[in-house]
Amino acid sequence: MERLEQFLAAILETRKVWLLQAREGFFAMLEDGDGEPYIPLWESEEQAKQAAQGDWADYSVTDMGFSELEHWLKELAKDDIDIAISPEADGEITAIPSIKFRTWVKPYSDDSYKEEDDDDDDFDYGEGWAQPWS
Repeated sequence: MERLEQFLAAILETRKVWLLQAREGFFAMLEDGDGEPYIPLWESEEQAKQAAQGDWADYSVTDMGFSELEHWLKELAKDDIDIAISPEADGEITAIPSIKFRTWVKPYSDDSYKEEDDDDDDFDYGEGWAQPWS
């Protein structure tokens, strides 16, 4: 939990996260032992650069502000992809559901990032959202 708290404090200060990008719109991903997908995020450019090796050696380091991140987390939640906070070199991750991370980011974002068809619905894509037909 300390690791998550440190991460959140660091990104709150800068209002951005760091990612590894293969090409425009395509980012580094991880899978856990059960095949669950995660997008790794780092709190600093330096940490992301250190992670850009091995399979990710050709990836570029990029940042994403909270406004774009909030929109993106909504899409990740729809696709059932969660977040890995500053993954360790040994493969250990601290995971957070993308929908919960979006809830945390949302109060700190602004309207600086909008897509043309972006609606501002706050539909909860968390557990149990799909109900069977009666």
